[in-house]
Amino acid sequence: MVDTTKKDPELSVRLSKTNEELKNLQNSVKTGMINVKVLMDFRTATERARQASVAVQQWLDAQGKGGDPYKLMEQVTRQRVEMATQLIKDVTVDLESLEVDFDTRGLPELHAAVHKLADRLGKLFPK
Repeated sequence: MVDTTKKDPELSVRLSKTNEELKNLQNSVKTGMINVKVLMDFRTATERARQASVAVQQWLDAQGKGGDPYKLMEQVTRQRVEMATQLIKDVTVDLESLEVDFDTRGLPELHAAVHKLADRLGKLFPK
């Protein structure tokens, strides 16, 4: 196992600064400045970036201390499931409000991905 924190001791500091900057950006963009939907999307994206940054920091810390960084995978997977759930809910609202229609770019790929996901989930949750 390679100790990446020794190779680049500033990496953890840089990640921490990036995380703080993302937090500041979230707080800087206020309701009323832009469309609420755009604002919520921005906040969700920056929060996801912050979570990923923290996961990288935790991975490096665990690796540097001789721990098992793979224990973090459960957290990363949980966050990914939460993010996907929220995105699906958002797209559902967009479909219901007619903001997404047959001409929306990427819709066939989304349809195929959702069907594949439903098939896999169906094996976890049989009827």
